[in-house]
Formats: sequence, structure tokens, C-alpha cells
Amino acid sequence: MAIAMDLDPLIAYVEEVVSDSAAAEVPVPVSPTLTSRYRGTLLGVAAGNGLGLPAEGRSRQWIRGKFPAGLTELSPDLRNRPWGDDLAQTVMLVQALLDRPGLDSDDLAQRLLAWASADGDGIGVQTLAVVREIESGTPAADAAREVWERSGRRAAGNGAVMRCSPVALAWRRSGIRLVEESERSALVTHHDPRCVWSAIALNVALARALSGASVNIPRLSELLGLAGAPDAVTRAVRLSDGAEIEAFALDDRDGMGFTLKALQVGLWCLWQPANFEGVLVQVVSQGGDTDTNGAVAGAVMGSRVGVEGIPQRWVASIAQSERLTTLADRLLARSELGAIQHRGG
Repeated sequence: MAIAMDLDPLIAYVEEVVSDSAAAEVPVPVSPTLTSRYRGTLLGVAAGNGLGLPAEGRSRQWIRGKFPAGLTELSPDLRNRPWGDDLAQTVMLVQALLDRPGLDSDDLAQRLLAWASADGDGIGVQTLAVVREIESGTPAADAAREVWERSGRRAAGNGAVMRCSPVALAWRRSGIRLVEESERSALVTHHDPRCVWSAIALNVALARALSGASVNIPRLSELLGLAGAPDAVTRAVRLSDGAEIEAFALDDRDGMGFTLKALQVGLWCLWQPANFEGVLVQVVSQGGDTDTNGAVAGAVMGSRVGVEGIPQRWVASIAQSERLTTLADRLLARSELGAIQHRGG
């Protein structure tokens, strides 16, 4: 990783919770809890994305007026509609991880291009600009950088962190692959280091949560700093510890959709009560980029409480929920196989 200084402590933080199983000659038996957490992560993305869609771009005040009791239900119509962009891109990343032994940036870029051409519902401004850049003939490896530089190196949207959870699912047991492929997946559309490190930070936290371990947020902030993360990222991580969600100002018009806001939502969810519905409703009620914040919150809470913790009435409204379950199971099998292959190499 070109921008890293000392990755070893961060990698060790990922792997310390699976060190015993990583030393085994064969994969450890998969417990129902781990299976449930993998399924919960992907279905959580879907549930959070769907819950937030009706309020996307709205303020807290608007949501309070429109939904006095809170936005608590997923529309049944979701089962008959294309996936929102958060879920669609998450699944694209899942398929890219499953179809090849290592994440290929060009492959993921072409998947995004095909999706944007065929549907692209809800695609973010920054991601769309990158897709258009690729369509114009710019190599995929350069497109995100070109878009970022044209913005004055200010564009730092949340599109990379919103879809990053499959990397944690695939590489929960390999810290170096988790970091490398988090970076690779982000750089396809988001070149800003704040975006790259948001994806890395969230995936490190997710990997630990999937293994049933706690996340010490001050320690995570310190380790990210040692690894070369920008000060803005380490500060955002640190400030998420013990914060009230209102402090993130998610409906601020100038910062709506900022990568660090989505990251803070995810980290905030780590230390909330294990109440999937309650936490997701609270996140979405803050307004702003509600579908993305909901998707990030859903991934984290799903990794903590498992699929059984997601309200069944919400799962019933998720389009292709059976496919998401199958993909989660394949990622779990991939993570077990990948740990052996990585150790052997």
C-alpha cells in the first residue's frame, strides 16, 4: 500500500481474534452465530438502504413532521423494484470478490459501468462522474483520480465506504488482504485518501465484529494513524467514541454524503444497544444521506446481532433476500478457504 507507513499493528488488530483458527491445518467448523452474522451483514445493508430511501436528502425536521412516530417500516414495494445504489454496488463487489481469487479493479469498474448503463438508479454524483470518465476512454485506473483532481482534490463522497462491507466478509481472517482490497475497491471510484481510509477503518471494525470481538475505537484511531491514515480520518474515528449521533450533523447540507459522516455512523453503531431496529430508526431519523447511512448502519448492526436480530417484517420487504443469503454463505466459505490459501502462500 503506497500511502501506508506501518500497517503491521493494524493487521495484527484484525487477526488477533482469529489467531487460533488461523493456525489450524483445516478450517474451523462454522458456527451458526458466524453464519448468522454474515447473513445479517448483507441483509442489514439491504434493510438500512430500504429504510432510508423515503427520506433521502431530507432534514431531521422534515422527517419528524412526515413520520411523527419515526420512519419504522420498509415499503412492501421494494420487493418489486430494482435495488438502490447502495445495495446494488455492494452486491457488485460481492460478485467481484467471489468470481476471482483477488479483487480486480478493472473488473469492478466494468461491473459499475454495465450497471450504470442498464439501471444506475440512485447513483451518486461522484461515482457517476467516474463512470462517465471511463466511458469517454479514460483507463479505469485513472478515472477516479481525474474526477478527484478536477474537484480541486476536495471530492470525498461516501460511495466507497457504503459498499465496502463485502471485503470484510471475504477477508475477516487476513488483515493484509482486508486492507489491500479495501483500498483497491475504494480507488475504483473514490481517489481521496479520506475515502480510502474510511473503507479500511470500517472494514477493520466489521472484521472484528463478525468474529464477535469488541472494537476499541481510540485504539483503532491510533492504529490508523500509525498506518498512514490522514489526520481527518483518525480524528473522525476518535470523535465517534461516546458521541451523540446528533453531533455528526448528518443533515448538514454542505456535508451531506461526506465519507467521514458515513464512517462515523458505522463506528457509532458498534457501541449502541444490540437493537437492530431501534438503532436503524435512530440513524435514519437524523436525515441527510439516509439510504447510505442506513446501509452502513445496517451492515454494522447486522454483523453484531445476526440475521435473527433483523425484524422479519423488514426482511420480507427485501428484494431477492434469498440471493443475499446465498451470497453471504459463499463469502463465509470464501473467507475460510482464503485464510488457508493466504497462509500457504
